[in-house]
Amino acid sequence: MTDRNPVESTAWLLMLKPGMAAEYRRRHDEIWPEMKDLLVRSGILHYEIYLDAETNMLFAHMVRRTGPGLPDRHGDPVMLRWRAYMADILVMAGERPEQRTLERMFCLTSDEWPADLIEPHRAPE
Repeated sequence: MTDRNPVESTAWLLMLKPGMAAEYRRRHDEIWPEMKDLLVRSGILHYEIYLDAETNMLFAHMVRRTGPGLPDRHGDPVMLRWRAYMADILVMAGERPEQRTLERMFCLTSDEWPADLIEPHRAPE
């Protein structure tokens, strides 16, 4: 048993507006230090985003700690600024990017992967 917060893995799809792939990459290559800090402080251990250039779909995958003591990144002023900054290049649903949660269909975990990082898929908040 660990004294650290439990970990979950989540995945979802976002839609990039046509012609915005280079700009999306540029903005993430230049991610604000305060945004990176917020993501790490909120428990994110691993976060990656992939692009399907034919469909403009972005596949996001995140592994993060959950539970008490972690800040709520969604209402944080830095996150709100980031969302506003990205709104012109992502398909939005109100003030948040439109997203579709993905259901995990398969998982293979090596014996070398830390046991506390094996958790069922949950929808992103």
